[in-house]
Amino acid sequence: MGNAHAAHHKIENPGSLKASGALNGLFTVLILVGLVAFFYAFSNDQVKAWTSFLRAHFYFMQISIAALFFVVITWITSSMWSAPVRRVAEGITAYLPFAVVSSIILFFGMKKLFIWSHPEIVAADPIISGKQGYLNPTFFMIRTLVAVIGWNLFQRRLVGASLATDHGADYKSVYLSNRKLGVVFLVFFAITFSMAAFDQLMSLDPHFFSTMFGVYTFAGSYQTFFATLAIITILLKRKGYLAKVVNENHLHDIAKLMFAFTVFWAYTGFSQYMLIWYANLPEETGYFITRFTPGWEWWSIGLFIGKFIVPFFLLLPRTFKRSESAVLIASIWILGTQYFDLNWMIQPQVYEYAPSLTLVDVSVWLGFLGVFGLFVTRFYKKNNVLSINDPYLPESVYHHHI
Repeated sequence: MGNAHAAHHKIENPGSLKASGALNGLFTVLILVGLVAFFYAFSNDQVKAWTSFLRAHFYFMQISIAALFFVVITWITSSMWSAPVRRVAEGITAYLPFAVVSSIILFFGMKKLFIWSHPEIVAADPIISGKQGYLNPTFFMIRTLVAVIGWNLFQRRLVGASLATDHGADYKSVYLSNRKLGVVFLVFFAITFSMAAFDQLMSLDPHFFSTMFGVYTFAGSYQTFFATLAIITILLKRKGYLAKVVNENHLHDIAKLMFAFTVFWAYTGFSQYMLIWYANLPEETGYFITRFTPGWEWWSIGLFIGKFIVPFFLLLPRTFKRSESAVLIASIWILGTQYFDLNWMIQPQVYEYAPSLTLVDVSVWLGFLGVFGLFVTRFYKKNNVLSINDPYLPESVYHHHI
């Protein structure tokens, strides 16, 4: 029945985003707030400034690369339901070029963040010196640049091909090309994203190592991406751009994936903790002992409750998954708890016995939010917010859950 309808249904092109200059003005103000906060912190406490920078840098970089991962998955699996929101996800990947810039800026803060970048510390510590072949500034910079530049090259090719279908490119050829290239990207992504998590987050404590750390970080990143996708999709729908193609069934699917990765994040987090607790090796347990010292123990408990328990019950009922308001609340909550998760991974290595979340930290994050907003809205202004020539689109309009 749905296919019969779809065959005769013509989807109207909503065009590109027609946003007011006020939105750009808001994002510009946020960027200025972030710059002022960073330089204020830099003049008073450079460690604090770079800690805030690293947290915000990784936060938005992970959302953007997770968006590209999602786009590739939809190509490889010939996903029908995602046709109305694939272009929304492609817009989120538009932030990736700035990830190159923020990565290069991060190099200037290595000495304040990573103790393995100090030769005198490495020489005095046999554990760190044993890892010196990997943990050294030159190799760190090479790995980081290979990752972010590689992500951008894949993004330009994959998203560029998708955009070309709006202007007459043969969809079948694009589909076959993106499927093949997407497989290559998945391998590259698995290696480089894990590497980025190890380098920029795990190596803050160079004594610690966990083979599950990359998967744990990915789970949180993908959960946060779906929250971002849900918020932007709902906003575009309410503005009328996706009102005729996105319905409660598409929202249901996004919410289900958000729910699934809420559970997966908790599963990987618990599995990592359990294996380290069971093995009881000093070089591994120190990471969690620090995070359960007085001052940090409530942060650790609160993270589990806030990032798993609360969104689990918010997204568990079917009616909530199909409600714009409920999904918006859950998505905003997840975006907030992801910030706390990154703070939990980063800050104890700097402020071991005292969690410190200040106006400066939030302001630097808002600055990155401004950059993210400018890049993403610029994409939607330049391109159609809907992949209008996607052959799965008419069928997707009639997509429904029983």
